Amino acid sequence: MNVSINRKRSVNEPGDLISTKKNKLYAIIEDQGEKYPYHLLCLQTFKIVESYDSLPSNQELEEDIGEKLDGFYQHKDSYITVN
Repeated sequence: MNVSINRKRSVNEPGDLISTKKNKLYAIIEDQGEKYPYHLLCLQTFKIVESYDSLPSNQELEEDIGEKLDGFYQHKDSYITVN
């Protein structure tokens, strides 16, 4: 897998990507109209890790993932290539 991304410091909108120190990749997705519309999606397993009523903080993400975060990336400037 090849990942090209532009780094930022926190989640700002649905679609943002999150990487961890152990090289795992997650995304924040939105399901509008739901009580908990924001979901943390693991891109390795395609499973929802946690759901939120608002965009999660860095601390919430670290607690739910169980790892230190490495970076946050805007989905509009990023692309993933699977080899």
